[in-house]
Amino acid sequence: MQQGFICPPQLHYVRNHGAVPVKFETAEKKQQVWEDWRIDVVGLVDKPLKISMAELKELPFRQLPVLLVCAGNRRKEQNMVKQTIGFSWGPTAWATTIWGGCRLCDLLSAAGVKDDPEGKLHVHFRGPAGELPKGDDGSYGTSVPLYRAMDPSMDIMVVWEQNGRSLMPDHGFPVRLIIPGYIGGRMIKWLCHIEVGAAESSNFYHFMDNRVLPVGVTPESATAEGWWYKPDYIINELNINSAMASPAHDETLAISPDSLGEVYTIKGYAYSGGGKKVIRCEISLDSGVTWEGGVVEHPETPTEYGKYWCHCLWSFSVSISRLLAAKEVCCRAWDNHMNTQPNHLTWNVMGMLNNPIFRIKIHRSYARTSVSELRFEHPTMPGKQPGGWMVEPPQPAVSPLVSGIRRIASGLSLSRVGSSVALERMNAPPLARAPSASPAPALASMNEIAAGAIAKTVAVPLDPNGTITLEEIALHTTKSYDEVGHSDNAEKILMKFKIGELPKPPGLLDGVPIVPILCALGGAIGMLGLRALALRRK
Repeated sequence: MQQGFICPPQLHYVRNHGAVPVKFETAEKKQQVWEDWRIDVVGLVDKPLKISMAELKELPFRQLPVLLVCAGNRRKEQNMVKQTIGFSWGPTAWATTIWGGCRLCDLLSAAGVKDDPEGKLHVHFRGPAGELPKGDDGSYGTSVPLYRAMDPSMDIMVVWEQNGRSLMPDHGFPVRLIIPGYIGGRMIKWLCHIEVGAAESSNFYHFMDNRVLPVGVTPESATAEGWWYKPDYIINELNINSAMASPAHDETLAISPDSLGEVYTIKGYAYSGGGKKVIRCEISLDSGVTWEGGVVEHPETPTEYGKYWCHCLWSFSVSISRLLAAKEVCCRAWDNHMNTQPNHLTWNVMGMLNNPIFRIKIHRSYARTSVSELRFEHPTMPGKQPGGWMVEPPQPAVSPLVSGIRRIASGLSLSRVGSSVALERMNAPPLARAPSASPAPALASMNEIAAGAIAKTVAVPLDPNGTITLEEIALHTTKSYDEVGHSDNAEKILMKFKIGELPKPPGLLDGVPIVPILCALGGAIGMLGLRALALRRK
């Protein structure tokens, strides 16, 4: 929000299911990808197309600000109740940018799409085959009903621009799908295949992702009992949601007699799906018993069809004396269909569409008998970052002596040890130098760094000068992986590529002969006890 209403592409959130399939090191190679790219438009059409980017640009151009939201936005809160199969997004897995391209309905009309008077046909989309490890062809795909695709008011677009410039690889270069009002998981990147068919897509990721399944359904029962294929639980349109950006997590507010009459401005965002307008954003200072309306700002202009495809901003001014009396600040939003947010979250196995009222706790610090400062605490911090009132407080520190005794009692050696697959040291020799004729390695995408780098560190010559050790690479990539906060399934997959563990830093008692010391100490205590008993008998 600090960057303004329109997000720079470099700060736009990234969510891919695998490595970016389109890579280039130079402007010339980027241009070659652009010139070679084709989109097949096939199926129930009169004039099948294999359309180039140049031909695509001949269609009527449309430019529109659109909000993209990952269906896992705010999932970290769900993971604090029980771990889902998704990683821990905070409340910022969204962004609004200006997308430029052509309407899907114009492209389908150019291909001579068949009439669909009964509304039974579907338009399938997919990215490159072999992009991902699962499914019949390893592609990421989905579908929408044809009647929606052909409705110009829905503004479904095939785009090649973001904020007036060509797409970045992480965001789908050279071309992607934009479906305003839908979850981000339906907006196919690196679009290369469009097909009109009689049924919805059978793509693996159309069914095995982006579902809100009932409470109690586990990953195992979802597969065994066929929950993934039950149509009632597919998610397409966004639900209503809101959160606060100000006060920030761990922000403090000094309290004095002079400040009690001052005003603090609470700020946040809200959005809804399907082009619905957010009409109210409310604040509660008594844990949701009563609510007060804030000021809602819509920087976008609605489309000619009255659709709102972006987030809105809101604010609420409150006296510091009222904050001083409150235990928490809550916010919620309403749209023009009277949808609002529930008071409490409902857990689901994918952790998707989490939208309970957003709560910030207020903590007080005292100077003598008066409150000197307020500190604000959000429910969570994203990824595996510590902090948040939903996170269990850290356990009290244990002294090195107690820790050492516990290790002895559990039968573990006090010397540095690991698991059966651990390596005592990973100070491997420097990586082999890359041949001088080889080009510099391409920069990894953000997704590769977060999810794949650990498995690739041994094989990829990241350092052509041969000066980085495996230990240094592992430290960096492990930190990147841990910060994302992956699901249990991702951890299991990672174990297939595990080659060892970094040695832990030596503890205070490592290498100290604790057992003999404890034996001697016990003997001394025993002798003192016997001597005291003898003295008592005298």
